[in-house]
Amino acid sequence: MDQRQNYQRLLCYDLWCTRKLCDLLTERDHFQNRPAVTAFLAHIVNVQEYWFERVIQFPDMDTDRWEEYPPDEIRVRAKEAHQKWIDLIGDHEVALETEIYFETEKGVNRKASISRICRHLVEHGEHHRAQILLFLRNCDINTPLKDFSGYSRLAAS
Repeated sequence: MDQRQNYQRLLCYDLWCTRKLCDLLTERDHFQNRPAVTAFLAHIVNVQEYWFERVIQFPDMDTDRWEEYPPDEIRVRAKEAHQKWIDLIGDHEVALETEIYFETEKGVNRKASISRICRHLVEHGEHHRAQILLFLRNCDINTPLKDFSGYSRLAAS
């Protein structure tokens, strides 16, 4: 498996996790930490869109990374953001080591390769899903997620 395929596989896992968590939110209307779970899920998707805008350099776009919306909309937006990244990574005319130049929120000029941005997106999603799982466990909710190796076994079958 090459680097492009590996990133695509990790992003498919990310989307799978988002869908599982959206299913849980649809099934369980009310629990104490539901607003936090919804907010973090939306944030994961928003950050994917935010970084895609940076990579493609959409000058008039400025995704709010903390915008919240309901689970059914999270599901749709997650699929859209996922497809953009899958297509970008799959485009062999796009070099994954291409440097993207951007300015941080604090006005600092930075650069990162598309490859590094992909790693960041995967790690960012994992980080916030770990927080989400803690929120769910604190509400005595069994989590619908499996780890990556469990996902890989399901995807292979």
